[in-house]
Amino acid sequence: MIATHVLEGAVTFLNVHEATTLDAMVARIIPGSPEDPGAREAGVLRYIDRALEGPYRDLRPLYRQGLAALDDECLAKHGRGFAELDEPAQDQLLGRLAETEPVEQLVAGEAGEARVEEAPRAGQLAYFFAVVRQHVLEGMFGDPAYGGNKDGVGWRLIGFPGARWGYDEDEMRYGFDAAPLPITTLEDLRRQRAAASAGGESS
Repeated sequence: MIATHVLEGAVTFLNVHEATTLDAMVARIIPGSPEDPGAREAGVLRYIDRALEGPYRDLRPLYRQGLAALDDECLAKHGRGFAELDEPAQDQLLGRLAETEPVEQLVAGEAGEARVEEAPRAGQLAYFFAVVRQHVLEGMFGDPAYGGNKDGVGWRLIGFPGARWGYDEDEMRYGFDAAPLPITTLEDLRRQRAAASAGGESS
């Protein structure tokens, strides 16, 4: 029996069950732990939920139906939903979807939104998984301003210093190790600019 993960922060589009299922997917796509953060610890679920309320609003039906279809698949084969499976079983299922040819078949739904039309279950789930995986990468390595990459953990993972005004000559040399540089975000740059503007006005 796996421990139930307590979701951090409120979700605005996903319901609790959907969020729990998606959180379990996120945690297996880039696994981690509190000591070695992965996508769950980076807040990728929050990034996706925010995006579904904004720029990815047209993907709401895909997520809603995709998460339901994933649970249906798990219930049929294991008698439990995806989030209730142990990690090896989750990895096996997602690994199979990663190797399956995705099938995208969308038509106009209610209120002009797209919805997933009936398609071969495996191909449909593979397409949904491919979309989620892309969004996990965005949430893991994008700026924290968008809801993911909490504390810059994704950038630390790959040795990227984050948002910067520029690089000096040494930092531009081939082979330069950027990992020791302090991580800066878009919010840090905003504060720097505000401080510089305030300093210029006071002088």
